[in-house]
Amino acid sequence: MFKLRKIHKYAGIFSGVVLILLSISGFFLNHDNWKFLYTTTFSNSYLPEATIEYNQRLYNSYKVDIKDSSVRLYVGFRGVYRSENGGQDYTQVSSIPFYDVVQNKNGDYYGATTEGVYLSVDKGKHWRPWALKERVITSISVNENKVLVAVDKKKLYLLDMNGKCIQQGVVRIKKELLKQDIRLSRLIRDVHYGRGIFDDGLSLLWNDLVAWWLIILAFTGYLLWYLIRNIRYDKTYKKPLSLFLKIHRSSVVLLAIIPLVLLAITGILLDHNNFFAKFLAQTTVSKEILPPIYRSLKEDIWSIDYKDGEYMIGNRYGVYRSSNMKDWSLVSKGFAYRMMRYKGTLVVSGMGSANRYYKDNKWHILKNTPHMFRSVNSINNQDHYFAFSTKEIVLPMVKSTSLYT
Repeated sequence: MFKLRKIHKYAGIFSGVVLILLSISGFFLNHDNWKFLYTTTFSNSYLPEATIEYNQRLYNSYKVDIKDSSVRLYVGFRGVYRSENGGQDYTQVSSIPFYDVVQNKNGDYYGATTEGVYLSVDKGKHWRPWALKERVITSISVNENKVLVAVDKKKLYLLDMNGKCIQQGVVRIKKELLKQDIRLSRLIRDVHYGRGIFDDGLSLLWNDLVAWWLIILAFTGYLLWYLIRNIRYDKTYKKPLSLFLKIHRSSVVLLAIIPLVLLAITGILLDHNNFFAKFLAQTTVSKEILPPIYRSLKEDIWSIDYKDGEYMIGNRYGVYRSSNMKDWSLVSKGFAYRMMRYKGTLVVSGMGSANRYYKDNKWHILKNTPHMFRSVNSINNQDHYFAFSTKEIVLPMVKSTSLYT
């Protein structure tokens, strides 16, 4: 018993630091739309190269102005970077976190931000609030005189050119259209990132509670270690020792075991993805045993499109279409990470699924394109896809890295 206590003590001393770091960083990663995570920055001179390179993943879209190809925009969680000389030099013109930006035929830009829809009528130089202020706009689509947006990946708003809401609604897909088997690799990622068990924000809430309980567990462990060491010299430590011992040994800890084990196992599999990739990709999880969230997916709108009175949304199962925002039908299978209009054609970027496009009432595979591309533009009469793997497009030079990264 004595040896077990010593093992527990020293294991706790060393693992407590890891638990605190993982819990605090995990909590903030669960809330990645908080602005201060991107406006709080650190000089690159003090950071490793790998961290600086990862900061480039915060760019969510790249746009070549349809009226003036010398004007280029990078938009992302660190704001908007604008170039007037074809992408040779960039100036930051906004620090508001952007999920995406679209441009209408008149050349006006509409931005999906963490603070509502923003508008620019001068080629992206200046931005002003336009609609749904203080809402987190995760996707946006523009078609002539209508703008469709998704708020928090769960609610659709159709707006007119004055920013007034014409129609709104929550996407409710019939359960029979959600009965699909998925690959284990998809389930592992969904569970680890807090979107793979319950809907209505319950998975996120559960992750938050576990994170904070682990922080409390680690801190009380350190306090107990300190008090036990010093109680022989000062008997007044007995009362706080009793209190912290009750907290540290509380049965509530047992509630954290299941999600902690799930996070640990899924984290190990993701950290060693090269080793487990084949197994995860070839293993199928039956729809009969999937967690409850897969039977609703009402908070899973990753991409949207609107044209000629037809709504389309993309989620982890595929692309769904509706003419009234109520009755939805599945029109294309495969995770629809991004949807965008390019030269009048609907283009879909897949996540763990094929890139594709919709033309002549048929879906076609988009060959020789990067995985999970975030935008596509015509540069010198050639199609250029912006993705993490894109090398030919020069990124803005920044001298700092965000707290989020």
